[in-house]
Amino acid sequence: MKNIFGLLLALVAGSLLGFFGVFVSVFADGGLEERLLTIAVILLIYSFLSLLWGLLLPRYSWLWGLCLGFPGALILALYMLKEFNPYYFIYIILIIGLSSLCAYYGSKLRKRKSKISGL
Repeated sequence: MKNIFGLLLALVAGSLLGFFGVFVSVFADGGLEERLLTIAVILLIYSFLSLLWGLLLPRYSWLWGLCLGFPGALILALYMLKEFNPYYFIYIILIIGLSSLCAYYGSKLRKRKSKISGL
């Protein structure tokens, strides 16, 4: 039951972050430096949230990263249909990759911590 709740919460958080973070970072006007800084902050938020999901629910590890990152990647892919930019592919790969990797390492940290405290 907690895994289903975690899945729904990850999808909701990913959707909110995708719309208010990813979509706004590519849609809003601004200079290159401002956009890159915004994208870096968004990727850090994805990484932190995925690590947190991996720590709290270590059973499915990298799957939490996919659930968290997929809505933002989907929103960006749909936006690419209107305004194509090849750099958006890199952004999509970073969203999915960092989210999955951080969730995986979060679960490994949790399992390692439980092994150490179990001794």
